[in-house]
Amino acid sequence: MPIYRYYCFKCKKEYKILMSMRDEDPKCPECGEKMEKQLPRIQIKNSRSSSCSSGSCSGCSGCSS
Repeated sequence: MPIYRYYCFKCKKEYKILMSMRDEDPKCPECGEKMEKQLPRIQIKNSRSSSCSSGSCSGCSGCSS
């Protein structure tokens, strides 16, 4: 079963919940409100483009520093 990230807007907290894809969205364990599923965080690396213009970043393959 996958782990999903859910966010409670009332409590302003994020939870990671192990559940089946067929399960309904869970309720917040603290306040009982229905939580919203968060999109997965995806990082795309592209060697052609660089978000660093000053050359002071660390770990960026697009910089020449």
